[in-house]
Amino acid sequence: MEVDGNGEHVVDGIEEQAFNETADNDSCAVEVNDKEPYTGMKFGSQENAHSFYRDYAKVVGFGISTKHSRRSKASRQFIDVTYACTRYGKQRESIAQNPRPCLKVECEASLRIKRNCDGNWIVHNFIKHHNHELFPGYAHYFPCHRGINKAQKHCIENWQHAGVRTSQIYDAMAKQHGGYENIGCLEKDIRNHLDKGRRLALESGDANAMLECFMHMQEENPKFFYAIDLDDEDRIKNVFWVDAKGRDDYQEFGDVISFDTTYITNKYKMPFAPFIGVNNHFQSRLLGCALLSDESTHTFTWLMKTWLRAMGGKPPNAIITDQDRAMKASIKEVFPNTRHRFCLWHILRKVPEKLSHVLSKHGDFMIYLNICIYKSWSKQQFEDSWHEMVEKFQLSKDVWIHSLYEEREHWVPVYMKDTFFGGMSTTQRSESINSFFDKYVCKKTTLREFVEKYKVALQDREEAEMQADFNTWHKQPVLRTPSPFEKQMSMIYTHEVFKKFQVEILGLSGCRIVKEHKDNQVTTFKIFDFQKNEEFIVECDVSKEEISCICHLFEYNGYLCRHSLMALQAVGVFAVPPHYILRRWTKDVRSKHHKRKKKDVCSSKERYDHLYENAIELLEEGSLSFESYDFACHALEEALKQCVTINQSLKIDKEKVSHNNLHEKPLRDPQEKKTKGAPRRIKSGIEKGRKRTSNDKKKK
Repeated sequence: MEVDGNGEHVVDGIEEQAFNETADNDSCAVEVNDKEPYTGMKFGSQENAHSFYRDYAKVVGFGISTKHSRRSKASRQFIDVTYACTRYGKQRESIAQNPRPCLKVECEASLRIKRNCDGNWIVHNFIKHHNHELFPGYAHYFPCHRGINKAQKHCIENWQHAGVRTSQIYDAMAKQHGGYENIGCLEKDIRNHLDKGRRLALESGDANAMLECFMHMQEENPKFFYAIDLDDEDRIKNVFWVDAKGRDDYQEFGDVISFDTTYITNKYKMPFAPFIGVNNHFQSRLLGCALLSDESTHTFTWLMKTWLRAMGGKPPNAIITDQDRAMKASIKEVFPNTRHRFCLWHILRKVPEKLSHVLSKHGDFMIYLNICIYKSWSKQQFEDSWHEMVEKFQLSKDVWIHSLYEEREHWVPVYMKDTFFGGMSTTQRSESINSFFDKYVCKKTTLREFVEKYKVALQDREEAEMQADFNTWHKQPVLRTPSPFEKQMSMIYTHEVFKKFQVEILGLSGCRIVKEHKDNQVTTFKIFDFQKNEEFIVECDVSKEEISCICHLFEYNGYLCRHSLMALQAVGVFAVPPHYILRRWTKDVRSKHHKRKKKDVCSSKERYDHLYENAIELLEEGSLSFESYDFACHALEEALKQCVTINQSLKIDKEKVSHNNLHEKPLRDPQEKKTKGAPRRIKSGIEKGRKRTSNDKKKK
C-alpha cells in the first residue's frame, strides 16, 4: 500500500510484488558463477542490481521478490529498494475451505540497495542465510526465474498459428534447449502468454481487433480486399475478405466456383462461406471467404455483390451450391448469366429421408433413380425415364419429387453438359476446404484469430501448389501407350490433368466403331464402349476440326473423351486440335517464374523472418570458438545501437495504422446465433437414461 510521508513515497511489502522478469530486458546481467553480493558492492543501475541478485538466487536455489521500495518526492525515481527471499513474512491465517499452501516462513535473507548522488546503486545491506532448505536443482520453477524471451515468443506464436498444441510446443522447446530446466519457462507460462496475446487483441473488442488485422494485411499488400457490413448499432453483421493471390487466381481459374455455407468455425456461430475455385493442378483455391450473421437472401446478395466488386466485376461462368432457396434468389439477382448448379450429392443424400416409404417397399428404387440421372444422354431421354420411374413407384403426388423435377435444370447432369464445371458436380471442394481448416480453428476461435489462422492455412495451400508446379515443370509423366495423343498432351497438360486424360487414352482399347455415316462434311460414328457397355454417338467435321460426343466430357471436364479420340483416329487426325486444349489445364497458364518475383516492399513480418534466419546462421558460426563469439557479441551490440539510432531518426511509430473510416467509431462484436450449420448434439441412450432418473428423483 502506498503512503506519503516525509517527502518520500513508500511502497510497503504487505502486497508482495513477485518479479516475473523476462529475458526481453535490455539491461546487462552480471555473470554469477560463484560470486555473491557484499555490502558496498556498486551497480550502474537498479536493473543491474536486480539481475545480479536474481541470477545469484537461481544458482543458490531460491526465489526473490520486492519487499519494499522508496521513491524520491522530487524526482519520483526509486532511491531505496529491498529484494527479499520469497519466503519472507509470516504465514497468514485463511478461512478458505481449501486454502492454498503458504510458502512464508519468516526468512530474513535479503538484499537492500540505495542510489547515491552520482546515480549508482550501492549494496547497503546483505543477509545471506536462509532458515529453510534451498533447491538449486528446482530453481527454474520459481516465478522470478521464469520468462519467455523474444526469440521464444516468435517460435511459440508461429507454432501456435500452424496449429501445434501447447504441450507439443513445450516438448519441442525442451528438445531445442537440451532439457525442460533450460527452457526458462513452464508449459503454463506458454499458455498464459498465448492467452495474454488473445486478451490484448480483444481489449478494444473482437471486431476492432479483426479490423486492425485487415488494415495491417492491406498495408502489407494493397491488393488485399475486405468489406464489413454493419447493422444500425454498429455491430458486425457480415465480413468478407480475399487476399491478393486469390484475386489474381480468379482471373485464370474463376470460370467455375463452388460456394457453401454449412461450416461453423467461431464462437459467434457465424457460418464460414468460402468461394472455391480449381486451379490447373485440380487443387482447390480459396478465392475469397466470408463470415455471415445469417443465411438470408439479403445477406447472400450483399456477399455476392461484394465478392463481384472484389473480382473486378467479372462474374463466374458457373457456380455450384447446395439447394438453398435464399442462395438461389441471390445468385439469380447478382449473376443472372451464370449457370447455377445444385450439389447433386446433397440432393441424393435426402432420398432416404424424403422417400423412406418408397425405399422400404422397393429395394430397386435407387437403381432406377441412378439410371435416370446418370444414363440419360439427352433431355428427352431423361424426361421419359423420369416419368416412367414416377409412374412405376407411384410418386406422382409426392411434393419433393415434384419439386426436383421442376428444378431439374439446376441438378440433372444432362442439362449441364454444355457448361464447363471443371469436373465438379458437388460442393465437395468447399467441404474439403472446411475439413482442411479444422486443423487450425475451433468453435471458440474469435474473429481475429480466425483471420490469422486463415493466413497460415493459405500458406499451406500455396506451398502445395508450388510443389505441384515444380513437379510439372521438372518431371515428365510416364507414357503407358504409343498413342500420339498421349505423347502430345503429356507435354502440355499438368500432371494431374494428364492423369485424367490418360484414363481416356487407355480406354481407347475398349472402344470399337460399330457404324459410320458421312453426310457432306460431317461424319457420324456410333462407338461401342465395352467398359461402360453403351453406345455413344460422335459427330466429326474434319474441315472445321470440330468434334462432339453425346457424353459431353469435353464441355463438362475440359478434355476430350475416348470416343472423340477414336473418331479423330478414324478420320486420320492424330493430334488434339488446339481449340480442344483448354489453357486453364496447361502448364503454361502462368509463367514458370511468376512466384519468384521479388517484392519491391516487404512487410515488417518478412523483414523479421529474414533477419531471424540470418541470426540463426550467426549463432551457429559465432558459437564455434571464443574468438568468433566475442566478435559476434561486439557486432550485435554495435548493430543494435545503429538500428536504434536509425529508427529514432526516422521517428518510426510501430503502432501507427493508416486512417480508415471504420475506425472513426468503435465496432461492436457480432451477436452469437444458432444456424442450420450447428445442429444440436444427439444424446446417447445413457445420457437420456440419466436425465429420466434425475427427473424422477425431483418428482419424488
